[in-house]
Order: sequence, then structure tokens, then C-alpha cells
Amino acid sequence: MPTEQREPRRLLFVRLSAVGDVINTLPALEVLRSSFPDAHIGYVIEDRAYSAIEGHPSIDRVHLYPRKRWVAMFNRPQYWLLLFREIRAFFRELRGQGYEIALNYQSNLKGALFALLSGAPLRAGFAKGNSKESSYLFNHIKVSPEGGELINRVDKFISLSEAIGARRDGAAYRLPDTPECRQRVEQWRSDSGPSRYVVIHPGTSDYGAQKRWMPERFAELAKRIGSELGLKPVITWGPGEKELAEGIVQDSDNQAIIAMKTEHLLDLAEIIRGAVLYVGCDSGPLHLSSATGTPSVALFGPKDPRTYAPWNPRSRVVQKGENRGEMADITVDDVMESVKSLLAEIEQAADLNSVH
Repeated sequence: MPTEQREPRRLLFVRLSAVGDVINTLPALEVLRSSFPDAHIGYVIEDRAYSAIEGHPSIDRVHLYPRKRWVAMFNRPQYWLLLFREIRAFFRELRGQGYEIALNYQSNLKGALFALLSGAPLRAGFAKGNSKESSYLFNHIKVSPEGGELINRVDKFISLSEAIGARRDGAAYRLPDTPECRQRVEQWRSDSGPSRYVVIHPGTSDYGAQKRWMPERFAELAKRIGSELGLKPVITWGPGEKELAEGIVQDSDNQAIIAMKTEHLLDLAEIIRGAVLYVGCDSGPLHLSSATGTPSVALFGPKDPRTYAPWNPRSRVVQKGENRGEMADITVDDVMESVKSLLAEIEQAADLNSVH
């Protein structure tokens, strides 16, 4: 933002999905909020990722895009008229907010269309080579982050906030405060949960199936963490993953226990927050571990960790092969080595803190 231009008063933050990416926009959101404390910030998001920002203190207004509902209506012609009316009302309300700048953190055509239809006179997004589906053509401010597509996603999102004059020194994860989630997890830990535990999250979305590690290896890892390190492995799970988690518990010779059912994404955040360590594949819960500040061991297959690794200095990445690794190539020994190394680092840091 040019120095002679006043600070923006009304900003629209466009990041529709997915859960992990929404979590990774939170430092960029904090950059905006800390730099422009008096600005009104709106956030456009899909229903599937809404729980990641519901009640967030840095957001003044959430514009919830009911994707699931609209897709269902689109597939039933008798609802087309109602669908048209709902879409028109949604964008009429969005335009009525008087946003001055729309920032497309989605960096694809869908995000660009939401920014365009918001009516904001100035649109910022990523330049050619850093965006998809020619969405850069819709941007007045085109951002080319230093490092290009190999930059960590969090740093990429922050660079877009910086492009309108925000200061990076406010960058940090901040999750919504959810006392009800905290209370549920505290009750679970009081009733049946362990005091010192390692979270193991074996699942990924169906879209990310190629990023999954084998359940039998997770079970062997849990068995070794329990028997060799004296920590209780807790197997967390999401919708449709309970059977997977139960199988891992059983095959771990019951060294592991299954986590409580999470009613809300931030229930999972609170379980992870209380852990000594998090172990999982490249998925949304991995980035949730960064948001809670929990040390993590991240298992990577085909994705490049330079882009998708946890934005967390207390993390280890396990990948076999150059950038295009295969999950099957990662052994239990590989993961245990990283777990032990990271735990030793944590204990050393704790010892140093106790001296000072």
C-alpha cells in the first residue's frame, strides 16, 4: 500500500477452504489485525472449514458460503429458483458491507470471483506463477512471494497481508477461544485420559488419501512409544475414522487408547494442546498442532515439505526421497528416530529454562 494512502478501514479476507489451509491463514489474519487494529475485517469461508474460525476475535464478520447446501440444491432442478435467490442475497449482503480491499488468499478462480463479486474497488492476490486458473487476472495488486511456490504456505499468506502495508511482526497463530471445548477435553482427561501422552492422528481426508501411512505401522509406532518411552499414545479420529483408530489401538497391544469423540474441530485442538508431542501425516490436524504450539513429527509422501511443512520450529519432517517420496518408504524406525530426537530437544530446552 503506498505510503501516502490512508490505512484501510474495511477489509475482506477470502479463504474458502480447506481446513488446514484456513488454519494456516491465521498468522496472515493476525498480521492484518495487529497492523490495522481499527479496521473492520470480514472473512468469506465455506461451511466445511467454518469451525476453524467460528468466534475468532480478529474477525468482525463471517460470510458463510453454504457450499454443501448450494451443491445439493444445484443437483435438484426444483430448487434452482431458491438457489438463485440465496446466491443473489448472499452477494448483495457481501457488497453491502462496503469493503475497500478484498484479499484472495484462496489464489484460484473461485476465490477471485468471490473477491470480484464483493464489490471491493481494490483486489489483492497472487501473481502469475503463484496462483491457479488465471486468477491473477482479477487482481489489482499482484503478489510474487520471495521463494515462489516453494515458500511455506503460511509465509505465502503473510506476504499477501504485507502487500497492503501490514507489518509481519504481528504474525502468530491465534485460534478462537472455546471454553466449552476445553471443558469437554478436561472432563475426558479427568475421567479416562492420560496425563502425559502423544497424539497420533492416522487419518487424512479422502482427497489426501495418497498422504496416508499404513495403519499397521501406526500401530507398531504406538506400541514402541508406549513401551520404550513410557508415554501413552492417544489415537485421535474424525468422521468416518473411528474404526481405523480402534484397529490401531487393538494392534498396539493396547499400549494406545482411543481419544474421545470430538464434537468440534477445536475439541481436537485442545486434545493436541495437552500432548507432549503430535505425530501425523500431512493433513489439517498437523497444522492444528502448529496452531496450538505442540511439537510435531510430520510424515510426508508426495508433497514438498518446503511448502507444506508445519510452521513450527519444534517440528521434524520424515520423508524418504526427494520431494516426491512414497509413504510406504517411511519405516517405523524412521519415525521413532524423529520422535526421540524431538523429545530430547524438548527436554533439553526445559532443563535450560529451569536453570534460568
